[in-house]
Amino acid sequence: MRFLKTLIGSLIGKLLAGLILASLAVIGFGSDYWVHALIGWAADPLNLTLNVARLIFVLVGIVLIAILLLPLIKSRFWPEPVWHVRNIILAAGLTPQTTSPVLLIADAKSANERMRILVEYSSFHRPLGWAGWLKPRQILLSSLQEIIKGQQIRIPVVTAKLDGSEIWWGGENDSAGNLIQKSTKYRAQIRFIGSDNAEQTYRFCLLRTSLNEAPYIVEVFTEQDLDISK
Repeated sequence: MRFLKTLIGSLIGKLLAGLILASLAVIGFGSDYWVHALIGWAADPLNLTLNVARLIFVLVGIVLIAILLLPLIKSRFWPEPVWHVRNIILAAGLTPQTTSPVLLIADAKSANERMRILVEYSSFHRPLGWAGWLKPRQILLSSLQEIIKGQQIRIPVVTAKLDGSEIWWGGENDSAGNLIQKSTKYRAQIRFIGSDNAEQTYRFCLLRTSLNEAPYIVEVFTEQDLDISK
């Protein structure tokens, strides 16, 4: 994605440069004009000095305009990463009795009028003649209002029955269609979407484990543990 944005930015720059040169040629400032101008400047040193001063003035103006437009171009094609939260922790496999075997813990990095937190997950399957990741599904974990800077966020990402017989993505009411199966690999990302729709993501992998052996119920590998970036 970053390469594509860089390529598009480069193509747009070249297109604008071509349009500027074509416009100069249309209004009479093509290559013939500059050849005659150089000859005239060589024949008249005083006129040459005056035109050099004009050229320097024009170049300075172009540089100033470029400096003013650079932040806009940078934000459009190379935006800064969005950080709604920090100090993200996925507390997994706490005890055999827990009803939240995966708990999201994070601190709000800045104030936000509204922030939606979703989990998007996909599972890997290898049926006869095919292998790959299924189409992702997503669940709304929470919709928070009037968040203040530094506020701690604690939200269940995975929920389980007390006996550990069933576990699923989301909260207590999300079990239908979201069960986590044994011997199945899952990849997921938590999406933090602010009131301005800017999005921060946090990726991880999940495996279901035994209720009788640590780390109990599930094991999580975060993006710090594995490089699973797109």
